[in-house]
Amino acid sequence: MSLQTLMLNLQHAAYQSTPGAPIKDYGPQGTGPMGEYIRPTTEAEAEARRPDFERLSAELRECDPGTYNAWLLDFEFWRAGDLNVRMPRVDAYEKRDENGLRIFRDHRLTNTREVAPWFDDEQKAFVWACRRCGFRGHDADLIDGPRCEPRS
Repeated sequence: MSLQTLMLNLQHAAYQSTPGAPIKDYGPQGTGPMGEYIRPTTEAEAEARRPDFERLSAELRECDPGTYNAWLLDFEFWRAGDLNVRMPRVDAYEKRDENGLRIFRDHRLTNTREVAPWFDDEQKAFVWACRRCGFRGHDADLIDGPRCEPRS
């Protein structure tokens, strides 16, 4: 399995192994032609996915401990807090500088653990802050935003 596939699988297993995490389901109480609705993950569903999460965590910890350790702190913060906030992506921590800060478009980013309610109408996201230029925003802001230009 490639490193990218491992990260995606871990992301999925981490989310599904979290009791209370919002998931889509279908039934008569839902809206639309397919009866879609959002409900929290049950304890039993989360427990059933826990072995996959543990196995994939061990694999990533073995092959890329830096990425795993950087992601794990923010994942545990997310898991203990508001589950309606978008969960930090595992692959976001893959490119790091010598201090462990996430690198994206030359920005040196740290997760502020503040919530950005403006991400979209349905989901909130964490705010990232650049230690070099002062940029602040969520992942979509980073994608559409400028490259880092360090302050003089």
